[in-house]
Amino acid sequence: MNRFHFLLSVCAAVFVYVCLSAMFGQEGIWAYKQLQKQKIVLSRSVERLQDLNGRLFTESTALQKDTDVIAAYAKKMGFIYPGEHLVKISGMPEPPAFVYDPGTKLLRPDIIYIPEWLVKSIAFLVFVFYNLLYSLISLIRYHDPAKI
Repeated sequence: MNRFHFLLSVCAAVFVYVCLSAMFGQEGIWAYKQLQKQKIVLSRSVERLQDLNGRLFTESTALQKDTDVIAAYAKKMGFIYPGEHLVKISGMPEPPAFVYDPGTKLLRPDIIYIPEWLVKSIAFLVFVFYNLLYSLISLIRYHDPAKI
């Protein structure tokens, strides 16, 4: 085996290492795509929470300052002004109370990637495989019976 074959096997191993790291490593393209999907899910969740926060803030402000809204809520709870009579019509269902749903707890899923030690091991195996292959080829050429 000459220097050229050795350098070629080193280059092949480095190429495999760089390609695997760039595609499937911890900071590779595959992990980046998974993080992008998580970002989209989190952004949607934040938008829903901001919308809910805005509605709650508006309702809170109305309950603090708007007398008509305060009176409507008081009548829903059964309070009336002195001299007023509360009339309930039987057979008409009351509208269900609106329950604010803040959503569900989002857990961050683990990012799936190939660990660095495995990528280095694969690159080393490629290096060994290429060296063995070139050694066998040179051995076969050296002991070629057609030369005799």
